[in-house]
Amino acid sequence: MSEVVSGAPEPVGPGRAVVVRLTHSRERRPVSAPLVREAAADALRVPPGEIRIGREPGGRPRLGGAAEGLHVSVSHCAGVVAVALSRLGPVGVDVERLRPLPAVALGRRWFSAAEARWLAERAAEEQPAAFLWLWTHKEAIGKVRGLGLSDGGLRRVVPYPAGLSWSDAGPRRLDRTLLAPVPGDPGMSTAAPRVPGGYLLAVAAAGPAAPGAPVVLTGPGPTPCPRDT
Repeated sequence: MSEVVSGAPEPVGPGRAVVVRLTHSRERRPVSAPLVREAAADALRVPPGEIRIGREPGGRPRLGGAAEGLHVSVSHCAGVVAVALSRLGPVGVDVERLRPLPAVALGRRWFSAAEARWLAERAAEEQPAAFLWLWTHKEAIGKVRGLGLSDGGLRRVVPYPAGLSWSDAGPRRLDRTLLAPVPGDPGMSTAAPRVPGGYLLAVAAAGPAAPGAPVVLTGPGPTPCPRDT
């Protein structure tokens, strides 16, 4: 069953929330089907053999069997795989490792002029996390739409964070965060729960039931990654 951090609230099922299972991974390109089956079985509290996994025309997983009607999205990077599940509506998830990168130059290349200026105005130590915040939100929304970052996805408008810094890379308890509507994008909501080990996670969900719904993190969590210098 779900591994819940001591002191955390009781788990919320995927009918009223987006449940994101975080799993250790040492593989560069892990096979997603077994992880999706495990996450769905864990969230629904059914044997894994009752979960069926197919593919939509665009390639993303489609669940059947005991998980019929459950929406799913998968993301992975070094050390972790994230599987998002919900009945609220289509979901998207993206996870990135916090690391040094030329955030301002990348922002000027890929993002809107307003976002590039916002990145340049951040303190130097905040810029990598700020860039990855925008990137993960754009990716998560793109997955909801089945487009990823294609079709102008890097220019789609996403909310700015209240504040990010390298301190967010430190260990944190798994927690839950409420989905909030994306300004100027009717029907789309996002959240960014803090995760341990030096990662940024963005979750997006579509539909009228999404705003205010919690994102619940479960599972053993990611492997802590070394701080790049």
